[in-house]
Amino acid sequence: MNSREIIRVEDKDKREYFRVSPERGAPVRVDINGNGFIEVVKAVDISEGGIRIVVPHRFEGCQTGLPVSLIVCLPNPINKQISVKGKIKHVINDSFGVQFIDLDDKSRAEVRRYIGMEIKNRSLWDYMRYTVGVLR
Repeated sequence: MNSREIIRVEDKDKREYFRVSPERGAPVRVDINGNGFIEVVKAVDISEGGIRIVVPHRFEGCQTGLPVSLIVCLPNPINKQISVKGKIKHVINDSFGVQFIDLDDKSRAEVRRYIGMEIKNRSLWDYMRYTVGVLR
């Protein structure tokens, strides 16, 4: 996957939010805590609705539907840490999709700002569509 890839999802039934993959030189760090595990990993992609991470080993006891706590560290120029509760939505090999459960408005705005900046750096057309709400 290209590190500057924007992930477009056209099927509205499948995804509610637009997501982006962080650049390699500016990763989104994620501290994830669950029942019996604590890990610090990098995000594969992020949206206002959740985050996907890869862990080189499976968490023992990690199952779909389990709650987790996250600290998401958005890189410069945002440079913010967001604490949020989540729920594991899928586990495929070493890939974990986590849905944000209680993302407050201020944190959602920071994630939205990060996504907007990433899109703007990659595609002016997608940035314009994102900012007017065609892409979400």
